[in-house]
Amino acid sequence: MNIIESIKVALNAIWVNKMRSLLTMLGIIIGISSVIAVVALGQGSKEMIKKEFENFGVNRAYLGINWDENITGRDIFTHEDIEVLKRAFKKDIDALSPLFDNNGEVAIERKNERIYIKGVNEEYNKIEKKEIIDGRFLVSSDIKGNREVAVINDEMALKLFGRRHVIGEKILVKTSSRNISLVIVGVYKEKKSMFAGFGREMPRDIYVPISTVEKMFGVGNRVYSIEINFKSGINTKETLDKMIKLIERRHGNAKKNKYRSYSAESELKSVNKVTGIMTAVVGAIAAISLLVGGIGVMNIMLVSVTERTREIGIRKAIGARHKDILFQFLVEAVIISGIGGIIGTVLGIGLSFVIASFIKLKPTISIMTIMIAWMFSAGVGIFFGIYPANKAAKLDPIEALRYE
Repeated sequence: MNIIESIKVALNAIWVNKMRSLLTMLGIIIGISSVIAVVALGQGSKEMIKKEFENFGVNRAYLGINWDENITGRDIFTHEDIEVLKRAFKKDIDALSPLFDNNGEVAIERKNERIYIKGVNEEYNKIEKKEIIDGRFLVSSDIKGNREVAVINDEMALKLFGRRHVIGEKILVKTSSRNISLVIVGVYKEKKSMFAGFGREMPRDIYVPISTVEKMFGVGNRVYSIEINFKSGINTKETLDKMIKLIERRHGNAKKNKYRSYSAESELKSVNKVTGIMTAVVGAIAAISLLVGGIGVMNIMLVSVTERTREIGIRKAIGARHKDILFQFLVEAVIISGIGGIIGTVLGIGLSFVIASFIKLKPTISIMTIMIAWMFSAGVGIFFGIYPANKAAKLDPIEALRYE
């Protein structure tokens, strides 16, 4: 019997027992659809997180105080530290800015808006990369002159003034320390983030000269955190470690761990690692149903062999060889698993898009994942079909013909 005839016989046997064949495929369908959906959503989440980090800045890093340690005034960064770091790491740094942030509120007439005040220097927008749609970002003269100016986002401008072009307008900023009137010199476009607020309205960022913010809160020559944008190709972890060692020497810190650092690059690697592990674990659990489906295929094929014992005996009696019988039943098992794999793939893709619509995620469907899923389903058919096929092929024709 050639392969075409074997496929025809297998398809006829599946069609005759449609309901039983469908129930047999169910385990394969559930397994394949689960694996496809999990992998698609896992890859989609990785792509989304990667995009978020690209928007945030993959070369971005942070230096701060480790408040878990016994920190004294002499341990706090100073503006002299900023200048020393700029000179020492000039070849590695694209931009570096001190950062002092605090909560506040903007008031204009009877309208109020919660804000997050960020005191920064003129280089900060090379780090944050805000799109300025009106006016300008902070400049060096704003910082040197302690100017009472601010850069706000377009959503805040629209809420407070009813328009986005508000250069020259004044806003009253209220803080726990004091109130101050600031002149708007720039408006930036608000970027939507997958992490923003989780459905809650978050305080909006406004950027004010670091010198003005230090005067507002009375912090003097103290810098509590530093943000950096490194040039491409720089080993951020190694460079941050060197920066910390330099600051430790400047501040005479014999005790280590008084400073801490983060980089977008290392955080992205950590997130991808966690996401990859979670996808692998959930995918492995889903794959177990494939094995259960494979056992179902084997059981049904064994039932089929028992039911078709006389048929096997007749075929052997008229010349069918051992390999012909083996191949026929193996093809039937592979077709059952293959059809289940195709249905499972379609359902898995559909399921991933349905779930993604609820969590605002774009699933990533790769041809490689689909091919591996199909190959795996065919492999399940071969692996779990071997035993029943071999049992059928070994039947004695005389005993088979006597079977009722």
